[in-house]
Parts: sequence; C-alpha cells; structure tokens
Amino acid sequence: MSRIIFLLLFSCSLIALDKPNIIIILTDDLGWGDVSYHDGPIPTPNIDALANRGVEMNRFYSAPTCSPTRASMLTGINSLANGVIRPYANPRTESYGMPLYHKILPEYLLEAGYQTALSGKWHLGMSSDEYLPSSRGFQQTYGHMNGGIDYYDHSFSGRLDWHRDNIPLVEDGYATNLIANEAIRIIKNKDKNKPLFLYVAFNAPHTPIQVENDVMNELLFIEDIDDRRYAANIYSLDREIGKIIDVIENENLLKNTIILFFSDNGPVFDVDPIAATIAPGLLDAKGNTMGLKGSKGSAYEGGIRVPAIIYWKGVLENSKSEQFFFSDDILPTLLTAANINYDSTKFTGVDRWNDLVTNEIKLPVNAMTGNIIISDDRALFNDKWKLYYTQNVYTNSKKTFELYDIINDPFEQNDLSKEYPDVFESMKKTFNEAPFVLQPPYINPTTMYLYGDRFPDKPEIEGSPWLDREYEVAKKHSPFIQTIVFSWVLFLAFKQITFPLLLIIIFLILYFVRKKIVNN
Repeated sequence: MSRIIFLLLFSCSLIALDKPNIIIILTDDLGWGDVSYHDGPIPTPNIDALANRGVEMNRFYSAPTCSPTRASMLTGINSLANGVIRPYANPRTESYGMPLYHKILPEYLLEAGYQTALSGKWHLGMSSDEYLPSSRGFQQTYGHMNGGIDYYDHSFSGRLDWHRDNIPLVEDGYATNLIANEAIRIIKNKDKNKPLFLYVAFNAPHTPIQVENDVMNELLFIEDIDDRRYAANIYSLDREIGKIIDVIENENLLKNTIILFFSDNGPVFDVDPIAATIAPGLLDAKGNTMGLKGSKGSAYEGGIRVPAIIYWKGVLENSKSEQFFFSDDILPTLLTAANINYDSTKFTGVDRWNDLVTNEIKLPVNAMTGNIIISDDRALFNDKWKLYYTQNVYTNSKKTFELYDIINDPFEQNDLSKEYPDVFESMKKTFNEAPFVLQPPYINPTTMYLYGDRFPDKPEIEGSPWLDREYEVAKKHSPFIQTIVFSWVLFLAFKQITFPLLLIIIFLILYFVRKKIVNN
C-alpha cells in the first residue's frame, strides 16, 4: 500500500512539474495612455520591453473598477454574474466579500500541484477569515486587503492595512517596491518540485498619488507638477515590473513561465461627482486614455479597455493580437494552458488559449462587463457591436442605451442605434435576459460619506490594524438622517450649480424682506 501511495505522489509530482509557472502582474487604475508603447507621455521602458517580447493584447477588457475585475479574473464569471458588482468598501461600513460558493483560480491550481502566492492587493473581502485570500487557495499572502493604501505608512482610512499571512505587519518602505520585493523573494525561493502561481497585484497608480523623490528628479522634463507626480508613480511601477521580469529570466524560468500583465480598469480623470464626494481624493490621479471615451467606473472604452500583455518564451511572443479578450476569459484560458480539466459551463469566460497561440481572431459572442457604483454602467459585446448602457441608480435617471461599431469606431463617436434597429433591439433583449447577481447591494451613500474610504494628504493611524477587527461596524441611520445627509452629498457633488442657486435664493429672500421693510 505504501508503495502505491508513493507512486501516486511521484506521478502527481511529474504531472505538476510539466505545467508552466503562471505569474499575473496586475496594476491598479493604469490607463490605456499611461504606457509609452501606446504613445503615452509617461516613459514605461520595462512594460514596453515586455510588450515587444510577448503578445500585445490590443483588445483586452476589464471591468470598470477593481473588485469586479479581480473577481471576474479569479472566478471566470463576468462582473454582472459573479456577484461582485462594485468595489468593496472598508469593513467598518460593510461586511461583504467575494461569494464563497465560487471556486477560484488558485484553488484549481493548488489542486493541480501548484505552489500559490499573492503579493499585493486583495480587495475581495476581509471582514471575516473565510473571505481572506489564505482561505481561497493562496498558501502565501502579503500586502494589503482594502482598495488603496498610503504608499509609505501602509494605512487605509486611519488603520494599518499591511500584513504577511494575515498577521498585521509594520514595515518601512514604498509599497510598490515592497510588493515587487516579495514577488522576487517568492520566485527565488520557489519549490523546485512544483510549478508556481504568483499573483502580483500592485496598488499603483491608485490614489493617493505618492512618489519617491529621486524619481521625481528623473522626470523634470514634465513641467506640470501634478502630471510629474503621477508619472513618477508609474515610473516606479514600471521599474519594479522590470525587476520581476529580470529575476524570472535570471532564475532560468522564462521558457516555462506564462506572464500575464494587465490593468484592472481604466484611469481616473473624470468620475461621477457623487462618487468623488463620498470618496474624496479620487481625482488626484492624472490618468490618460489617449482619447478613448470614459474613465474609471465607466463601461465606455476608456474605463474598460486596458493595456495588457501575455508572454511565454517560445510559445507566445513577438506579436500583436486583436482578439477580444475579457477578464473572465483568464481563468479558462490559463487552465487550458496548464492542461487542467474543468467544466466550461461554469464560466461566462471563454478559453482563448488556442486563439492566442495561432493568432486567430474570433469575435465575441454576448460578452459582458460592467459595475454599479453611483451609475449602473454596463457593456455587451457581440461580433463587431458594442451595446452601452447607463443609469444613475440614486437619482433614478433615464436608462440610456447606445450602439457602436466598436471595431471601426473605438472612440465611440457614432451611436448607430437608429441606423441598425434590428441589431440594437436584439442586443437589448440579450442584455435584459443576461444573468445578474446583486451581491453586495448598492452602496449606501450616507454610510460611505460618513464612514467610508479616505486617503488624506497626511494620514494618521488612529486605530488598531484592520485585520485585528477591533472596530465597530457603522450603524445604519434612520431614513430621515439618510435623506438629510444624501441631500448634503448632492449639494456638494453639484456645487457648481447648487451653490450659485443657493446664493440667488438668499439674495431674493433678502431683497423681498428689504422691500417689505421699506414699504412698511
């Protein structure tokens, strides 16, 4: 019996060794025009070099925001159907996480004999242990759990958000460098008897936009100080990505390693004013879409079409692919690349491995992405067509549908819904019948405004680390209080209109009061 067990374990080891290492490098809010290989103004020589060596994925689509993209990648199910329809707020405001009924990418790979590790941002739940990455297939974890952090003191909304294997960690250093250093350590010390799955999730260039001073001095050719600060943040990110690629090569792993690089959503430069009010600091970023319409949070191209590269030396290299590829395609595609069996009916994502290897282009069939924050923003892709939908869920604005030939009109300038009514109505029908899971529920703007995520210029750690869970969950206020606070949020959000209107009303009141006094 012991001999049989030994042979089974030995054969499993041989099968595992035959599988490629998989390294995913994810950036946070890096826009289409934030890389110089797209002719953007910020120098990104290491990302450019990876694009030159690998396959430039010219039509890669994420979800419009971070948690939805991460969940889509890990589950193989699009952001409208997997339950993660928006970014998670800090656990004081809500206690949600990526639904536990999903089997996710590291769990598949762990079962197939992989060593699994995460360095960087999680942002898929942390209010209880079951939501943590260590409970979802990652053997090693390091970095932060929430949406964004101070790059130097690693705080988020007044508490430390930095850890190693779920233990709060006080550590000096610039977050981008620390995340890369951990990734390099894992690569150098990988188990030689197992393939490695490493998920490197940088928080850069997410707000707050903080930089290393020496990098600012290297970019003096950028005159505007805010533009230079944003560029310096990305320049550091690019440098650290280069270090990771170098160590993969120096460890002689390049020929047996799939490297996937992409951004979780488009850049920040124009967000909904209500969102900017309840999450101040978002507009400190200076992202670039090179003219693509829309920003982070939007299902227009600027919010979802992102820089992406896949590289496997000798297999996927030196080319550019126009294949439509969505974040939920990642899981089935990588499982196929690793020769792991799976039930494709569980996924909305499509296996694109052979399409990437052969550079054959297959147009999308009813692929969806989107999110719901202040606006419900979604996109449906079928053949060359893109159906765009939006509605503000808090002001109950009119539902808007638009139709674009997205191949020939990438800047979404010509709404063709009237010219192609049959296509338009058919796609609306598909859209309305598509699976939709609302978990978590819509954001509560009052709770977010009073207790939500903050990125102050000079943060102060005011409480115990988030992972210690020594905090009180914010109580839901009465409908009356919520109405008052939300009215104030609306006033602040649209102050360009509401403030002058208030002044006019005050002036008119004073005028009529004065007139009445004079007449008396």
